[in-house]
Amino acid sequence: MPLLAGDLVQTDPETFLEIQLLPSRTVVKVAENTTFEIERLGGEGGGGLAVSYGRLRARVERVLQDDPFEVRGFSAVAGVRGTDFGFDTMIDRESPGELQTRVYTFSGLVEVRDRPDPEAPADAGEPQVVRLGANEMVLVRTEVPEALIPKDEDDPGHRVVSPGEIAPVRPARFEQRELEEEIQVFWQRQDYREAPIDPGAVEDRFPGLRQRVDEIDQERQRFEETRRLRESGDSPVLESFLAEEELLPERAVVPDRTLDLRDETPSGRARRVIEPRDAPTPGRQIRRAGHWMVGLGLALEIGGAALAWYDDGYRSFSDLEEGGASVALLGTGAVLISSGLISYLISLVVD
Repeated sequence: MPLLAGDLVQTDPETFLEIQLLPSRTVVKVAENTTFEIERLGGEGGGGLAVSYGRLRARVERVLQDDPFEVRGFSAVAGVRGTDFGFDTMIDRESPGELQTRVYTFSGLVEVRDRPDPEAPADAGEPQVVRLGANEMVLVRTEVPEALIPKDEDDPGHRVVSPGEIAPVRPARFEQRELEEEIQVFWQRQDYREAPIDPGAVEDRFPGLRQRVDEIDQERQRFEETRRLRESGDSPVLESFLAEEELLPERAVVPDRTLDLRDETPSGRARRVIEPRDAPTPGRQIRRAGHWMVGLGLALEIGGAALAWYDDGYRSFSDLEEGGASVALLGTGAVLISSGLISYLISLVVD
């Protein structure tokens, strides 16, 4: 499944994912009960993830200095250039009002710092920064953000809040220590299962993937532009934008039967339904040919029988041995009907 910047990923219980950030060999292992947003995807393997809740591990291929890989939560940001590290953010069961963020390193170097507050004054002081080496971790303790506390647990409209939507939680207490054994045991049990795919062989392994990603990206851009125009209330511009939409390949316009097909205004054209064409399978094509052969054969049989009865004066099968046009029609019809029945059998095998 291709993922793009802006996608929100949520895993169910007992569900683990591995995501590769193309065109690099960087792989992110996502644990169960985890929610995060893909904020940014760099061109050389860099990127940015915003973790709302849960835990993940990233094995980052060395990236460029101007295109780092970052993971941020509600209180801390972890930035790397190339390493194997993990990022957990969860509510402690023993302290329900406390949000704990743990950043830890298996190899390489990780820099953990406070989330910058855009509303903080210029003289707010230097942010806290911790650099972690192999088998080190930092525990960041903060209060649970108010946005994460559901007002009503039975409220189905409660949505996930990304760290990018709210200001960073203050204060944040950084505690540096050795990597905990529980973390090591957890990721030993849930180690990576798939080797990274060679970026140059992606199209060979998943034909049409890049085209599908481009189509999704174009659809998202059109959706965002349509939503922006609707919110601005600029109807003429919206109608003009929808009228200029280009259809994707292999798609056909099917008029909505509830509409007046004579309506050629932009809004009328924009309301038409776009449906993909249903490409016939080989088995369906063979059955279709069989239908034609059986139908034509029956028509020839009826025509031959009528000609034999009314024109040639045949009254029994023995009379047909004398030949004539009726015999030719009956014989051809029999061949077509037999061919049609054989086509049905072949189509079953093909399907």
